[in-house]
Amino acid sequence: MLNLKPQVLDYVLKIDGVIKPPLINLINEQIYNKEAETFQSGGVGGKDEAIYNTEIRSVQIQALYEDMIGTSISKRVIYNELKMATSQIENIYREKVCNFYHSSSNYFQFLYYNSQMKGHYEYHTDYVEKFPRHLTIIVGLNDKKEYEGGKLFIQNHEEGITLDKGEIVCFPSNFMFPHKVSKVTKGERKVMIIWTR
Repeated sequence: MLNLKPQVLDYVLKIDGVIKPPLINLINEQIYNKEAETFQSGGVGGKDEAIYNTEIRSVQIQALYEDMIGTSISKRVIYNELKMATSQIENIYREKVCNFYHSSSNYFQFLYYNSQMKGHYEYHTDYVEKFPRHLTIIVGLNDKKEYEGGKLFIQNHEEGITLDKGEIVCFPSNFMFPHKVSKVTKGERKVMIIWTR
């Protein structure tokens, strides 16, 4: 039987240094500190048919769409900087992995996992028919010394990835890339997800 795992994992790219510390600090201050009460439980599935099952997924989330910015200067700066950074990440992905990849839009979601909620997400893929996604970009927003567990596993990869502050992992959002986040056993894990399409 043909084992496609090594070839599939060639489409997973780890990048560092694109999202700069001042932007990460602003995200942590504005999104995670000032607006902590606006985070909501993350469901499984699309917006309309989300299922809330903490055995499958236990996480707090907040999205950032352009129409949510309002008069907030901080959110406008975050949004604009993330749009530019996303373009840079996509260019790196095209250069290093897949040169025919192109997208026309993207959106951002901030996730918060902690040990009290046993934060995790079982194996899933990111493609949703109503909201098609093409590339998944995951950005670490806090130091990996601040949490234990919370490893990202892609395609049953044996070791998993513990994201550090500013580290990025990107891969296609389709059915070939099931991934999970193991339970956070100590501390808290903050990550941002960027989906492009």
